[in-house]
Amino acid sequence: MSMNKVIVTGGAGFIGSNLVERLLKDGAEEILVIDDFSTGKKENLHDSSKVHLVESKLEDINDLESQFKGYDFCFHLAAGVGVQYIMDNLSDSLLTNIQGTHIVFEACKENNIPVLITSTSEIYGTSKEESWDEETKSLIGPTTKLRWSYAVSKMIDEFLALSEFEAGNLRPIIVRLFNTIGPNQVSDYGMVVPRFVESALKDEDLVIHGDGSQTRSFTWVGDVIDYFVKLAELKSFGEIYNIGQTEEISIKNLAQLIIDTSNSNSKIKFLSHKDVFGDKFEDPTRRTPNIDKIVKATGIKPGYDIQTMIKEIVEFKRQD
Repeated sequence: MSMNKVIVTGGAGFIGSNLVERLLKDGAEEILVIDDFSTGKKENLHDSSKVHLVESKLEDINDLESQFKGYDFCFHLAAGVGVQYIMDNLSDSLLTNIQGTHIVFEACKENNIPVLITSTSEIYGTSKEESWDEETKSLIGPTTKLRWSYAVSKMIDEFLALSEFEAGNLRPIIVRLFNTIGPNQVSDYGMVVPRFVESALKDEDLVIHGDGSQTRSFTWVGDVIDYFVKLAELKSFGEIYNIGQTEEISIKNLAQLIIDTSNSNSKIKFLSHKDVFGDKFEDPTRRTPNIDKIVKATGIKPGYDIQTMIKEIVEFKRQD
């Protein structure tokens, strides 16, 4: 598939900017980045004559169809991100996730552009299954726990994509991301790893929400980008893929690993979720993907273990 002219919505964000960098390295001639800088940063984007930036929310662009004309592929990453950001900006996040995605699909349909859309591990909810594959049933909490609104908005995006695919109108690839981390991720929106690393480097307390026994699996952003590019090349339309690591670590052990790696004098403190987010919050106890499907399709296995990832991030933040 030709990837000379590519659209990246949310291209100034953490994952988006890493993707733009990779596409430039791979020889893309032109990249259209659409970002409203709600969580992205201009300095994430390298100055390049090949990058054309539109600073706007997707839903505020009048004629997205004509903006998309002549492009080969769309990576649709724009979304409200980070638990903290979403809890603080609920209505905006939901609108961006649903309305923004609908507009992108319409523009892609009009111009016959394939689209890779980022969904989320959140949609598995609090599923009790050992490991979550793409067919695992979702177990979403009640609507009174507003945390789940993000998951549901992403589910709607998936339904939209798959129904348009079934009707022969759209060529979508859906990826469900599990906790992606990397050097230039910011801590501003409740992202746990950069938040812990920044605290550790200042010898400040590492504050854990809950008792720290909840486990997560963290994926290196470079691995995520490798998967994006490969899936686009393979034209895996109409398919859903988990992208993540199968190695779990408890948040308590993660905090300790970060303290040890950075030779920090920080202490670990615990705060209840209620104290942090009020009673509109519910936290899954674990979140681990089955990645057999994507490994089989692409031949790529995640390359970084958690110790290596933390070491790289600590070194990057030290120089930052």
